[in-house]
Amino acid sequence: MRLACIGIGSNAIRLLIAQWTQGRLCALRRERRGTRLFAGLVNGALTEQSIRSSVEAVAELAVLARRDGAQEIFVFATSAVRDASNGEDFTRRAEAASGTRIEIISGEQEAVLSYIGASEGGRCGVIDIGGGSTEFTIGEDEHVLGAVSLQMGAVRMNAQTPVLRCEDYEATVERCMSMIRRDAQALLSCPAAERWVGVGGTMTTLGAMQKGVPLFDARLCEGMRVPRADVCAWGRRLSRLPIAERRQIVGLMPHRADIIPSGIAILEAAMRMFGMEELTLSAHGNMDGYLKKKFGEMY
Repeated sequence: MRLACIGIGSNAIRLLIAQWTQGRLCALRRERRGTRLFAGLVNGALTEQSIRSSVEAVAELAVLARRDGAQEIFVFATSAVRDASNGEDFTRRAEAASGTRIEIISGEQEAVLSYIGASEGGRCGVIDIGGGSTEFTIGEDEHVLGAVSLQMGAVRMNAQTPVLRCEDYEATVERCMSMIRRDAQALLSCPAAERWVGVGGTMTTLGAMQKGVPLFDARLCEGMRVPRADVCAWGRRLSRLPIAERRQIVGLMPHRADIIPSGIAILEAAMRMFGMEELTLSAHGNMDGYLKKKFGEMY
């Protein structure tokens, strides 16, 4: 059986088509449409332009899923739609355009889904840096010990303080550390994870830059380990570069050039607060977790 999942994120809308093979999720197709929905959140409401572009992207990806033989399509929305006063209006329009039902999931649900999608067994932590929020989860095998979602995504932090110099980067790291200290106390008190896995656009970009490849290539980047020292070095290097020069870095997609230092600042703050010496990168995440749960209910 072939299922599809569309995730309406704050920076991009993604599609995953997969099937269940020998007890494992097998991804058949991944697509991404960069709509930066969170940037269209003005005075608490999504603008008409941001709604229209994202609704069109959801409809387009639903068509692709049906053409690829998906027998059922699941759609969920995260931070930007959660936060918007007109989030329900957005979902109604997206449902009408795509012919699918849309679920607005909570931050904690998002964190757990990312853990299910990316954890590797044993005592493992997962950090998912999105556009509007960042999720942290610690678990052991299939058991979640703690999960939290914080209001600090790459697009959100960049909107508050664009990183245009090293001082901006340092200030963002400090602000994120304060938020983690304040809002993730329960998770900081959990027994330490033996290893951490990082998912989301910041992680895939970091992996591509580290390897010097144009895009995140699962054959080269999936499972690679990045030391904290390298994360810090990338953050400071990027913060010193004008946006035009950032766009020339191999592995950094031009449309991420403005927000990637903010994403890396979140990651550095998290690594310092949770005592991570290194991070394992993965392209898997909440959509993988969502479909794993759906297939698990069927088999």
